[in-house]
Amino acid sequence: MKKIDNKNLFLDKIKPVLRKSKFSTINMDDMARHMDISKVTLYKYFSSKDEIIEMFVDHCIAFLQNADVQLQDEELSWGKRFHMLYIQSLQCVLYMPDILLEDLKSVYPVLYDRLSTAELERHRNLRRFYEAGVEKNVFHPVNSTLSVVQDDLMLRQMVEPSFAVRHDFSLKQALFEFYKMKKYQLFVPDMLDSVDDAEMEELLLQTIQKISY
Repeated sequence: MKKIDNKNLFLDKIKPVLRKSKFSTINMDDMARHMDISKVTLYKYFSSKDEIIEMFVDHCIAFLQNADVQLQDEELSWGKRFHMLYIQSLQCVLYMPDILLEDLKSVYPVLYDRLSTAELERHRNLRRFYEAGVEKNVFHPVNSTLSVVQDDLMLRQMVEPSFAVRHDFSLKQALFEFYKMKKYQLFVPDMLDSVDDAEMEELLLQTIQKISY
């Protein structure tokens, strides 16, 4: 059990590097340096770079599979579940940026296919959430597929540093304005009071601070 815990701890240290670097540019020396351990210790826990990449992808898949469980919890308000959906969608973009997906597809196509399958299942869950909101007269009759695509495309654009420069937005401003746009796009007027903007602003601040850290 301790060995598994240590492997997860070491993996957590390398995750930020894997998200922004091409796999071909990282070797085991780099892995050991970023994990802050010796190369000898590294090989006690991981047999190869491929094992580390596969374990990293497994963690991404687990996040996708668990991200939307609470969306089905009918004891939570639609506003709170909408908050969760938005933050989880943002986390998905941050945990799996375009550079990672493109490199994974090129270098580890089997792992890419596994990750894509998990992402498609998450998108199906999101569509079910949107469709349930429409059925309950909480949401406007929006197209669930386009809503999911819109979230992914817009969030991927906004987390790029160049977006803030081009459009004179801070990251927090951009994310909060898009959230408000989504809120008015989705919720029928009688349900808008169920969505707490101050709560979302705090959630976004916490997420951005975690990114910066």
